Amino acid sequence: MPNTNLKIASGLVLAWLVSSTAWAETFQHSPITPIPPQTAPLPATPMVAAPTPMPAPVPAPMPQITRAAFTSAISGREPVDQLTHISAGQQVYYFTELVGLQGHVINHKWERNGAFQLGLQFPVSGSPWRVNSSKSISVNLPGIWTVTVQNDDGSILRRDTLVVDPAMQAPTAMPAAPTVQPPPAPAIQPPPAIQPAPAVQPPPTVLQTTPVIPPPAQPLTPIPPELQREPAPRPTSPEPSDSSETPTSTPSSASSRPIWETLPR
Repeated sequence: MPNTNLKIASGLVLAWLVSSTAWAETFQHSPITPIPPQTAPLPATPMVAAPTPMPAPVPAPMPQITRAAFTSAISGREPVDQLTHISAGQQVYYFTELVGLQGHVINHKWERNGAFQLGLQFPVSGSPWRVNSSKSISVNLPGIWTVTVQNDDGSILRRDTLVVDPAMQAPTAMPAAPTVQPPPAPAIQPPPAIQPAPAVQPPPTVLQTTPVIPPPAQPLTPIPPELQREPAPRPTSPEPSDSSETPTSTPSSASSRPIWETLPR
């Protein structure tokens, strides 16, 4: 009996030891997740859009001249070549490209051997901006030509130099030997043309200028012979006398009758 109780007690102690070790291993390898405390739900917070970051300001370009050149011509607002030496008697252009100078007035000052020759001003309305000036250099103006680009505040932005050589003299041509021209052949004159005989003009018509005398008027009724009389003799005028009285002739009865009473009825 005592052995039996001892065995039972030993088994219980062994079981307790085994269970304690297992619990310890379980506790070490499986950590317990804590349960959060029961609290009231927080009110919903409205979502606020994050502010859009402002772009960084672009710094303004520094006022400067990016390109400049002496050229013989401008095509499409661009120089066709770049010159450093020319001969006098030509026209030359000075091209410049400006950046950051909008709103300013640029001046091109041309000088020959340090003496002022030409000045031109250009208002700048954008960036980049291209301008050009030109000068016709005559044959008697060789030397060192300089173009200075100035801002409207007087500051110098750029300066370039062009060497102008004297104009080359054309070689004098030797006079050519005179060419002996053969005498010209006599020209064959055509026979003279036969002139037609002049037409005979008729004599001019002479206009009759003699006045035409009309025939005398004929009496409508002939005077019968018995009524015909000899004309009475014209009385002769008496000799003038000293008296102032003029003799008065008494007409006859026949001559005082009207002509219609003498006609037959």
